[in-house]
Parts: sequence; structure tokens; C-alpha cells
Amino acid sequence: MMSTPSRDINDLFDDIVLTEENHARLGYEEGLKDGKSQGNEEGYKLGYSQGLQLGEELGRILGEVVAQQQLPHTERVRRTLDQLRSLIEGFPRKNEPEADIIGAVETIRNTNRRLRALLGTKGTASPEPSPANRKDYSF
Repeated sequence: MMSTPSRDINDLFDDIVLTEENHARLGYEEGLKDGKSQGNEEGYKLGYSQGLQLGEELGRILGEVVAQQQLPHTERVRRTLDQLRSLIEGFPRKNEPEADIIGAVETIRNTNRRLRALLGTKGTASPEPSPANRKDYSF
């Protein structure tokens, strides 16, 4: 009869410790992979939503600027309109890690506030007519 060589008790304890460490390492790696995947998806959704809102805001401001540029204004207003249009047209449209998007948005918003003050309007460069003055085009 062949007998299997007996193992030292210390070897058995080492195997137990290593097994626990291996399982812990594998669990950590799997959790990290899953966490990154979920984090990337949530980050993408948040970024997409915020980007969409920002694009709408910048598009609205640009539309107002272009409309105002068709009207006669003082030189100061004209310069502010040109500056605001340049800021919006120069806004990053590609994912550039070195781009200061937050700073660019703050500059655009501040310039737009300055323009509204120069034009003497509160909300937008082209205010909505009051309900009494609004024309009804429905049939």
C-alpha cells in the first residue's frame, strides 16, 4: 500500500491563510471592476444630462446675441455682443482634459449678465411679451 506523505501542520495553516488572502484579493479585484463599470455609467449619464442642459443654455444665449447683432446699438453694446459671441463660438466642443469648461461657462454667464444690464433687460436679451400683449396665432 502506498501512503501519501503527511504534510506538516504549518503547511496546512499556510494554505488556509493563503486561500483566505487569494479569495480576498479576487473579491477586491471583482468589486473594483464592477464599481468602475457602474461609476463610469453613472458618470456618463450625469455628464450627458449636464452637457445637454449647458448646450441648451449656450444655444439660447447665442441665438439672442445673433438677434441683437441685427439691431442698432451703442459701440459698447456691440463690443459686448461680439465678445459674447466669440466666447460661445470658442467654447470647447471636444473632450479636452486641459480645457477649463467651468471657467469658460462662468465667463460666458458673466458677460451675458453684463450685456443684459447694458440692454436694460432682466431675464433675457429678448424678453417675452406680457400675456396681454402676446398675439394669439391659434385657429
